[in-house]
Amino acid sequence: MTGRLAAWTIELSLFYIEYKPRTAIKTQVLSDFVAEWQYKAKGHKSDEDQLRPWLLFMDGSSIADSGGAGIILISLEGFKIHQTLKFKFPATNNVAEYEALIAGLKLAADLEAEIIDIFRDSQPVSQQISGEFKAHNERMAQYLARTQELLKKFPSWKLSNVDREENQWQAPFPS
Repeated sequence: MTGRLAAWTIELSLFYIEYKPRTAIKTQVLSDFVAEWQYKAKGHKSDEDQLRPWLLFMDGSSIADSGGAGIILISLEGFKIHQTLKFKFPATNNVAEYEALIAGLKLAADLEAEIIDIFRDSQPVSQQISGEFKAHNERMAQYLARTQELLKKFPSWKLSNVDREENQWQAPFPS
């Protein structure tokens, strides 16, 4: 061990390396972070914030023995939060879509979103949520019940279907 340290000391002695603590920078970064992410107290939001929704884009897909999903949640300030899910269980496309929706709703609820617009390209799942179609088996009924339970946490929400080609997760944040 001493030999390795001596070898590195000789190698690094060719360069003038000096340690300087950066406490002022650390403090500034922390204060900037707190200022950017500090939420306003409930009930003290501006009228504009009360009318603007958070945006949730999602898509899920499956393969033979697993699947995955992607989520983008856009806050009122325009921050984009990306999340990917990889399933270690067999999943149909509808299961993958429900998993993406549930994960997105949990994330939005944890971040105290109140109004949320949800964009997805799965028509069967949307029709089950709206009540046009019934869940065709017990597993889908459980996913539907969990989704409805999470949607109750939001005073206002809207579910919109978009074409698969338009679900690019690059939609601009409305100004």
